[in-house]
Amino acid sequence: MSGLVRRIALGAGVAALAAAGFALADTVSITLGPKGPQPGVVTVEWGDTLAFVNGDSVAHGITSSRSDLGAATIPPGSTYAGAVTVRAGSYQFRQTGGKSFPGTVVVTATGTVTLKANRATVVYGDQVVLTGVSSKPDTPVVLEQRATGDPAWRPLATVTAAADGSFGAAAQLEESVRVRASIAGGQIKSATVSVGLAPALAISSIGTRTAVGHVLPIAARLTPGKAATHVTLLECGPTTGGWRTVAAKPPGLGGRITFRWTAGYGRTLLRAVVLRRDTTQGFEPQQSGTIAVTGIGPPPSGRSRPPHRC
Repeated sequence: MSGLVRRIALGAGVAALAAAGFALADTVSITLGPKGPQPGVVTVEWGDTLAFVNGDSVAHGITSSRSDLGAATIPPGSTYAGAVTVRAGSYQFRQTGGKSFPGTVVVTATGTVTLKANRATVVYGDQVVLTGVSSKPDTPVVLEQRATGDPAWRPLATVTAAADGSFGAAAQLEESVRVRASIAGGQIKSATVSVGLAPALAISSIGTRTAVGHVLPIAARLTPGKAATHVTLLECGPTTGGWRTVAAKPPGLGGRITFRWTAGYGRTLLRAVVLRRDTTQGFEPQQSGTIAVTGIGPPPSGRSRPPHRC
């Protein structure tokens, strides 16, 4: 429950603040007495304690148009206190119990929050670690994400800043996003951080040696299968002069792709890739690891291309 005053602590003073989930920050006190609230206007920072202390010999109360700024009865010598968690602004109240007196609470929200990601791009299924520092220790930090085409920011995680203001969270993404952190009930925001998501891409072969000219099935798997419209097979061997495209196919059920590859002479490296032009919205290019298949047979006739480091 958020509000100007979150807890009632009769006779307990600022002890209510710890119960409200905040560290003991600054405390601003208003004393209720026969001449009205003293001082009549106070300024309090978001997250600090606002305490109404009855310093009179009779009971007093607080009324306001806001339901969270009101107390029917505060006995003599007792306190109504709690953490201030409303938006910055000016809030009016009246002291009751005898003659009515006005008062004003001015709430401010100042500070900073930073955010960074441990990686600019993560692979689907892995986690990105988000860390930062808040100028408001022991208070909530809300992490939000926004994907391309999203009309609004969506919640990602809520954490609590440590005593030194540091915070961290690990998240598993479903698409590339921008991320930001906010404190003070969303009134103070960090700069946005972009985190790209690349699909997982694997490649395999049923064998590592085969006859030259033999057609060998090369399997690839894209996760998730919706991450690209096509997966491309590349090869690099003694006769290719570098990496070159063999074929490109759309992913099938479960993101599976099977290429029919004709073995060339010697040791050839094979790799599956998702090119930028083939990625779908929300995903980054990706490449698999490499596998090696050796073609056994007579070397090709004619002059071969110079060796190339793949």
